[in-house]
This record gives sequence, C-alpha cells and structure tokens, in this order.
Amino acid sequence: MKIKTFHREPELQYNYYGAANIANYGMTHLINLMGANITYVETGVAGGSSLSYIVQRCENIKSAYGIDHFKAFKDEFNTPKLNFSDNQGKGLYASAKKRILSSGEKDKVTLILEHTDVALNYFDDNSIDFLFLDHYLNEKDVAESCDNWYNKVRVGGYFAGHDWPYKGVYQEVFKFRKRNNITSPLSIFGAEWVWKKEGNI
Repeated sequence: MKIKTFHREPELQYNYYGAANIANYGMTHLINLMGANITYVETGVAGGSSLSYIVQRCENIKSAYGIDHFKAFKDEFNTPKLNFSDNQGKGLYASAKKRILSSGEKDKVTLILEHTDVALNYFDDNSIDFLFLDHYLNEKDVAESCDNWYNKVRVGGYFAGHDWPYKGVYQEVFKFRKRNNITSPLSIFGAEWVWKKEGNI
C-alpha cells in the first residue's frame, strides 16, 4: 500500500478554501453534526480542493483519507470524453499536496496512492463514518464502487458521492438501492447525493 502522510512536511502559508466549485461543499453541515472523531474517506482526490475544504470546515474529522492513484485515466462521463495523461496526474498530485499543506489541517490527512480497487483493502468493514465517492469514470465504475465500498461504512454512517446529474451515476445508484432493498431517504443537492446507512448488504 502506497501511503503518504504529511506530519513531517513543513506547512505552507495558510489558505482558506472557499465553497465555489467544491465537490462536497453540501456535506459540511451533515458532517459537523455527526459528533467527534469522524473518519472521513474521499475517493478521487484530483487537485485536493474538496479534501482540503472539508478538513478545514469540519473540525470533528479526526482522520481524513484521500484515495487517488494520480495516473492516466479517461473520464467517459464528460462530453467529449476527457483523457488525462500520467504527467497531468503528477500535476494533480502536486496541486493536492500543496492544498493539503496549506490547509492548516495537514496532520489529519493521509493519501492512499492506489487505485480504489486496491485501497479498498485498507479499510475494515464498518470502519468509515463518512464516505464520499468521486472517482468513478463510467457506469461500471459506479456500480462496482457501490457494491465494493458500501459495507466499509459503519451502520449509522453516511454513504455519499458526486456527479449526480450524469445519467450513468444516478441510474446505477438507483439500481444499487433497489437491488439491496435500501429504503433510507436519499438526499440530492446539486451534484451531490447521500443517505444514512441503516444496515450492511
């Protein structure tokens, strides 16, 4: 497992990250009302803006894990499809690192520099308080992510994600809920979606 922590890295000049264009900004109140010592996990870190934003806004987050392999990928949800190179991935990692080090909360953050299929094994079942999925690139990714990650969230925790307006996202989420008889209320705000987990599948 490729792990990157920032305890020994020097802090950069503090930068307060605003909510504009932040993927998870609608989750802030919900996380803040969850109580102390929250374990937050976000897949698809990209440039690190949403991860840095959420650790600044939610002081109750004890540990924040960001998962991204920062390698070449094709985003099939965009029109036209977006192709990112390995060099662009390295640029995203550099941006993420800079944002984390200037967030004022660097000691809370751990990056797992692996594909989500590998990073999944880092977490025990029922170990995550709040999961925010934002790495999927096509319908197959969405379906597999829901199946593979759901039991990693504790009962009473929250299962959430981004990119709801894409048909390939909301259709697969609906299918997952129906297939597993999930009736917990689904909340949708902008491109974000979330529900409270009531049981394992």
